[in-house]
Amino acid sequence: METNHQSSRSWPNYALIILFAIFLLIPSLEMIFHFDTTASRGENRLLAPLPVPPQSLCGLAKYLSGWEAYYNDHFGCRRALILWHGKLMLHLFEDDSHEVLVGRDGWLYFSSGRMIDHYRGDSQFSEAELQGWQKLLEQRRDWLARRHIKFIFVLTPNKESIYPEHLPDWLKNPGRPTKADQFFAYMRTHSSVSVLDLRPTLLAAKGSGPLYMQTDTHWNQLGAFLGCDQLVRLLADERVAGLKPLSLNAFNQTNPLAPGGDLTRMLGVDMLESNAVYLTPKPELPELNLFETTNETVGLWSFSKLPGGTGSAIVYHDSFGRFWIPFLGYQLKEVDYFRQYFLNPKIIAEKQPAIVICEVLERFLNTADPAGLSAQDALP
Repeated sequence: METNHQSSRSWPNYALIILFAIFLLIPSLEMIFHFDTTASRGENRLLAPLPVPPQSLCGLAKYLSGWEAYYNDHFGCRRALILWHGKLMLHLFEDDSHEVLVGRDGWLYFSSGRMIDHYRGDSQFSEAELQGWQKLLEQRRDWLARRHIKFIFVLTPNKESIYPEHLPDWLKNPGRPTKADQFFAYMRTHSSVSVLDLRPTLLAAKGSGPLYMQTDTHWNQLGAFLGCDQLVRLLADERVAGLKPLSLNAFNQTNPLAPGGDLTRMLGVDMLESNAVYLTPKPELPELNLFETTNETVGLWSFSKLPGGTGSAIVYHDSFGRFWIPFLGYQLKEVDYFRQYFLNPKIIAEKQPAIVICEVLERFLNTADPAGLSAQDALP
């Protein structure tokens, strides 16, 4: 009787042990049978590859650490665990990651690089840092001017600069100037370099439709078009030949629901994007030929060609500037886009463009070292 009683009390323990063992085995079983159908979230990095077998004992430690890195990136059910961890942290604990700030009304913001300090104006440029930006841009302007090339510097705004109303209630700017405010005030007073602040244009256009995506770092095509239009208008005002602003009516505009953007991938959650505005050219626009390639010397290189167009430009840009590719090409015969912040004197000498445009995102302005960029330019 005692034995039966002990057995009835111990079976839950055995069941718990068996259940625990199954959970431990599931990742290994998934690596064999591949039953996890969760879609990949996108890592914004390359996952660790299979390690190459060592050629000697000296390489054994590196080989073993390579296997550890590979397993950490590829163990079974990893995609499902990341997805459910993100959902748990976001919806149950209302937590976010160190790179993503969860705002109101389903809005997400990229919060890396001391975004909060910069938005609040807690972090300020020193006089020496402002002088560094002035020196860098004037060096570029003067070097290009000697080659009869127009130079313009364009700042694309962070999402929180255009849509602060969707930030969490606790995050406010108490009225202090931001680094972007400092930069433009300083350049207007101390320099004649052409600098374009897109914040006023985009703030004024918010009523015309969504300009930035809720679940992504970037603006959408409508925001990009309006920014590009302001750039063209400034260049036309400065008498760059052949430039004529396009009408928004030259494009068909759609606003479909789309999969969530890069910030949802960082969080590891599923969300829909409602601000993904797309602009497609109407038949009356001339055919614009778009190309993209990767070059060993210059990296990612995109360019557009417009048969019958005149003039050319080079655009140095980040991920925001790539949104200009379907629009700026209607103004010129050829536009070359290089995803980098420094100038390439050899390419400029070969292409002999009429215009060089440097597009920089606000958060990069906040953190970049202009002296380092000047060294990368290596202007002769």
